[in-house]
Amino acid sequence: MTKEQNKDYLYNCWKFIFLAAYFLILTAERVISLVKCCTGDFSRFAYLDYYMMMLTIFAIFGSYIYLVMRITDAKKHAEKRTDIFPELAVAAGILLLGGMVHTDGSIPPLQFTSYGMILISMAIHTLQNVKKSRNAEKKWLSFAYIVAYSMAIPVVYHTSIELDYLFVPIECVVSAGMVAMFTIMLVRFYSGNGESNFSLLPFMIALIGDFAVLYLRWDEEINVFVLIFLCVMTLLWFAGNVMCIKRKNK
Repeated sequence: MTKEQNKDYLYNCWKFIFLAAYFLILTAERVISLVKCCTGDFSRFAYLDYYMMMLTIFAIFGSYIYLVMRITDAKKHAEKRTDIFPELAVAAGILLLGGMVHTDGSIPPLQFTSYGMILISMAIHTLQNVKKSRNAEKKWLSFAYIVAYSMAIPVVYHTSIELDYLFVPIECVVSAGMVAMFTIMLVRFYSGNGESNFSLLPFMIALIGDFAVLYLRWDEEINVFVLIFLCVMTLLWFAGNVMCIKRKNK
């Protein structure tokens, strides 16, 4: 093994360790929350509670079933793949669906810790690719943009506003839709060289979706966290596109 191969191996090990920590921590937190839900008083549950519980169960089982299927398929076809991170990214996105709903018994510190693990893994991947090639500015800008995008995903909460019949479905669709877009970006991030193409579609979904969620609930509570990262994401998206245009014109 050459010196460069040894460095790559170490980078990949650390990326895998932090991704594995994300899965373990978030799974544990989601299972604890489900146990509390299932042992609670079902008579006080609304339809949103059942949606969040079912989505969480799907997310947990779906993420691990997907991984098992991919591993089994790889062995069946005798694939010798060294890059498992795109598959891990898909599984991470599936699990994140269950992490973006505020079920009874949710433990926010554990959730944020798990998200921190995946962000550290992404930072290591960015550093790894910066060491391999140039374009450090675009790689770190891409990392920052994808992170800001993930932080702008709204968590599904209960609400007492008059338009709850309209707000709740929109909130659920926006949250799940942005998780799907983040997952696609994450797969491309890990399967590529750590750069984003700053596509218009995910950006517009986030911009319109977050605006609708923030606007409908503005009088009840301003989601400052989502608002801040929506603004940061917007600035980074424009900066990324300006950088791409300048490079094309060179």
